[in-house]
Amino acid sequence: MIASAENKIYQKLLKKGNGSILKAIRLDKGAGRGMIAGGIVIFAFGLMFGLLEILLLPAILLIAPGIILKRKRAAEWLSFYQKEYGYTEMELLQADKELASPSVKLVLCRRPGSMKEDYIFCFLTENYVLVNGVSPYLKRLEDFIAVAYSDSTDQWCMVSLTKQDETTMEISLFTDAERKEALCVEVMQELYRHNPNILCGQQILCEDKVYILERDGEQLLRLYKEGRKLELIN
Repeated sequence: MIASAENKIYQKLLKKGNGSILKAIRLDKGAGRGMIAGGIVIFAFGLMFGLLEILLLPAILLIAPGIILKRKRAAEWLSFYQKEYGYTEMELLQADKELASPSVKLVLCRRPGSMKEDYIFCFLTENYVLVNGVSPYLKRLEDFIAVAYSDSTDQWCMVSLTKQDETTMEISLFTDAERKEALCVEVMQELYRHNPNILCGQQILCEDKVYILERDGEQLLRLYKEGRKLELIN
């Protein structure tokens, strides 16, 4: 499902990152968040069953370092994306500005076990795409060469190749199993609308030889950089 910046989940995320979607997504994951949640559960369990004296210390030993890790994660969000994707600080700040723009497009999905679409899987701006999977995946739209659906594993079902990659990248789709293909197709359609040069499919032809995106990413990237013509086989 495609949504706009008026979406309540998006607005909540924007507020969480103090106007930064990249920061909010960085904060939304990580060991610190898990430790805090675990400590709160232990504390609540102790309170509920009269075991607070016994369980208070274990709860504190989880919550306190969890808070420290989360604060560190918040302070280093920009350097993380720089190291992970090789973009300059200026490029990242531009991407973050576009992600916070009212013109951003959102691809919503259902979390596993949920009955409604309550998770933003993908953000599309004028120049960037941010996939909010198991790990954040930030790329310039103009750098995409090919993207396709894959059903080879349960962990992920989207593969892509960009100019910065060394081979095909595997992207986990965080949604219920029966929705994965439809979600991937929805993301691919939006990517293609923004950049019609993207090859959306697994089978790619180059000089009478067929390559499979999921399997032959390294070869396809080499051919692309050599200026060879790559065509999608429909």
